[in-house]
Amino acid sequence: MNKKYITLFLFNIVCLLGCEEQTSTSQSLDPSPRKFDDLVTLDLTDTISIPIGQRTNVFSKYISKTRIREYDYLGLVNEGTNHLEFYALSDDAESFSIKFQQEGPNGVRTIKAFEVMSDSTLLIGSSWRRELYITDFSGNVLQRINSIEIEREDNKPFVQLYYTNQPLIYNRTKNTTFTFAAGDQDYNSPGLWSGTYFMKFTLGDRPQMEHVLNLPSHLSPLVYSAFFSHTSHLLKGDDQLIVSLPFLNDLLIYNIDSEALTYAAAGHSEHGDILPLDNPSPYHDQQEYVESDSYREIVYDQETGYLYRFAYEGLAYKDLDGRRRNWDNKRPTIIILDNNMKKVGEYELPQNQFYTRMFFTHQGKLYISINHPDNNPSEDELIFVGLKPVDKS
Repeated sequence: MNKKYITLFLFNIVCLLGCEEQTSTSQSLDPSPRKFDDLVTLDLTDTISIPIGQRTNVFSKYISKTRIREYDYLGLVNEGTNHLEFYALSDDAESFSIKFQQEGPNGVRTIKAFEVMSDSTLLIGSSWRRELYITDFSGNVLQRINSIEIEREDNKPFVQLYYTNQPLIYNRTKNTTFTFAAGDQDYNSPGLWSGTYFMKFTLGDRPQMEHVLNLPSHLSPLVYSAFFSHTSHLLKGDDQLIVSLPFLNDLLIYNIDSEALTYAAAGHSEHGDILPLDNPSPYHDQQEYVESDSYREIVYDQETGYLYRFAYEGLAYKDLDGRRRNWDNKRPTIIILDNNMKKVGEYELPQNQFYTRMFFTHQGKLYISINHPDNNPSEDELIFVGLKPVDKS
């Protein structure tokens, strides 16, 4: 992993996070592509098709592979019916569904995200972003966790945001939860990237809350619009929160125990850092997001140790017929990092075929939905193509 240790930036981060030792990249953004050892690629191996009927939308905003009672399931949020759907990934297990109430003693509003805490309990995030819920597998609320008791310096509460990838992370070993809570205010101005990034809950009879991980302050003046919050997060091991920012070449690595913040070079081979934008404007944010190269999802495969990051190539905001495009029309590339967070490969996907918002890892492979809106998507099946990492040598 290529790193430049800059004393000034190191000092800034130490002051920012209150840590004795920190490492990071330069405070100066670099638009140049980074070199890497091209050692690993991906092979298309198989397809998984999951019948879902007409009740579930094939474009779920939240899916997650999980393990329940020693079986693997693909969990899916069905906002239309307020169900959690669990689809068995093996023939010796049965799929099941959990209905949640929106109002009343067991009301959780509209489900947005979930984590499996144990074989009998779930952690639920919902449209009522001021609370988290611990429930059983029958939809009964066992505990409500108020998430606004701690306020920011500007006296505004921190609430969960769910338009990012994996905004809810549960660490079974430490019985802690991290929710994405970058801010709850107007994003159409610079200066909002240096705020607290996660709310950390230490669960129990009396949950404890604290704000953790401040993003580097030197980026803050360069950030405009809500699209800068289209980030992705994951837990690697028991002590590392990995954060992918939309326009930053590197990944952030936050050590939960030491609070140290380091970076890993994980950019596309054809460009470096995308910031600063040429003509940032809060009034043309969607157009800038579509036309700019960017990054979004990350996923870690515990079986292989590989971490995958999705990069996207900017394209014209309107096609030849004058129709607007959106971020799903950008050509995706998968960046491959090994277990030491060193970039070892890239794999380009065809445009408008893979719906990269829906993915999971299973049996050493990365599965990505091919139900792209422009790829004649199925209306009653989840269809995923498996990609297996292989050495190029």
